[in-house]
Parts: sequence; structure tokens; C-alpha cells
Amino acid sequence: MITVTPEEISQFRNQLADNSQALVALDTIEECEGYLDDAVPLLFMRETAQQADRSLNDLLEKCRQFICQEEVRDFLESGLIAPIVEPLAASAAIPLGTATALSICVFKLGAKKFCNVPESGA
Repeated sequence: MITVTPEEISQFRNQLADNSQALVALDTIEECEGYLDDAVPLLFMRETAQQADRSLNDLLEKCRQFICQEEVRDFLESGLIAPIVEPLAASAAIPLGTATALSICVFKLGAKKFCNVPESGA
């Protein structure tokens, strides 16, 4: 299980202060006690009024091509999710709140690890 700490949620709240949909996503993550595995399907269901037909891993896979672009990876490795949430939502055709939670998930996993980038660079 991938978990976000209350301190991390607070930091993301500061970054995303002017994005109401992202703040709702953070509220949902808090409601799920930081467990992204629980929060992502719940967010997806609330945002689309549909049962989540994909697991967390399926949604991450759908976003992989966008997330693994060097500039996006660099933002995520630095803990900056605000600049990529909206482009990710548009690129993967997913709701903004879901994109917020997935961005946080990749941050927690490590973007380079998620994208299989060797530590030596590239």
C-alpha cells in the first residue's frame, strides 16, 4: 500500500491551494487515512459517477507515457505536482482529482523508479 503522511498532504495542499478539485482529492486521501490504493478508486467513482473499472496500477499504466517525459519526471522527483496535474488529466483523459492522486502516487514511488530510469542519469 502506498501511503501519504499528513505532513505530505499539508505540503501538497499548499502547492495546490488555488485548485479546488485538487483540494477535494487531498480531502479524499485524508478521508482514506493516506492510503492511495483506497483513495484513487473512490476519487474516480466520485468524479465520474462510475465504478472504477481499473485498478491503481491500470490507471498508472495509462499515465506512464506522460509521466515518464523528462520534464514531468523532474517535477515529480522534486515533489512538485502542481505543474503537472492539469496536463496529466488532459493527456490521460482522467478527472483532475484522480490525476492529483496519481501524481502523488508516482512521487511516493519515485518517478525515476516508476519510469525505470537508471540512477546514473538519462
